[in-house]
Amino acid sequence: MQNKRKGNQLMKGIFDLTLSFQMEFPVIYDNLSETPLFLDYENKGMSKIEFEEYYKFLKVQLRVFEKQRLPGRNIIR
Repeated sequence: MQNKRKGNQLMKGIFDLTLSFQMEFPVIYDNLSETPLFLDYENKGMSKIEFEEYYKFLKVQLRVFEKQRLPGRNIIR
């Protein structure tokens, strides 16, 4: 049960990050090749570690884009 809960929290985190990209950086969001709305690592052959790494990657990318954003605008320098 706890593994399922952690998996759900991880998927929610990924979803929240992709939603942040969609709202704050729509052009960049359009370039994301996958949106994990319906992905489930338990039945897609993906390991939890791969999902965790993807989550970390998205977090870092969002931070980078936020730092590069022009003040008051959603445009990347």
